[in-house]
Amino acid sequence: MPTPVNSSSTEVIAPATGFIYVAPPNTPAPAWPFIPDHNGPVETVWKSVGNTSLDNGVEMSMDGDDPEVLGSWQDPALITTNPAKTYSLTMNLEDITIETLNLYYGGKVLDSADVFVIPSTPTPSERALFIAASDGSQMVGFHYPRASIIGSDSITLDPSAITEVPVTATILSAGTGAGFVGMGQVFKKVDIPTVNPTG
Repeated sequence: MPTPVNSSSTEVIAPATGFIYVAPPNTPAPAWPFIPDHNGPVETVWKSVGNTSLDNGVEMSMDGDDPEVLGSWQDPALITTNPAKTYSLTMNLEDITIETLNLYYGGKVLDSADVFVIPSTPTPSERALFIAASDGSQMVGFHYPRASIIGSDSITLDPSAITEVPVTATILSAGTGAGFVGMGQVFKKVDIPTVNPTG
């Protein structure tokens, strides 16, 4: 069987490592590519959320009705509907920081530098997200200028495992300042640079 023209092992990626960065809503994507680590992009506005689950990776979901074929008496397959879709990401954070607590519980209530007060009424946190996924030599990137983030599942204190803080980010349309119109951007697979761009 002949090999499909566009089939190439160089286009696939097994993301052995990855980093998630947050910034204020509608922050443009960082200079690409950059060295994926906790230091993050050269633009200091992007901050790493720290460690995330190795066993429960980032899950990208799409919800919505399936397209439906509508027809007439004369043509049974006249048009196809285009139902709206909702995109979301599920992430399992592991660093217990003020930022991860903000993202999980909603709001930002600090009693002191060492105490986070859980708000009575959770309010999702809005952030820009950038996810860099790497196989060790190459990387891909996902940029979402606006995401509404809140806790999505229980936190389990298991002595045999690292505690995970599960959150879900609902992707919103990009606003002014994001640099494009849409929901997000995907940066194609490239070699990891040896030095970061100058920004």
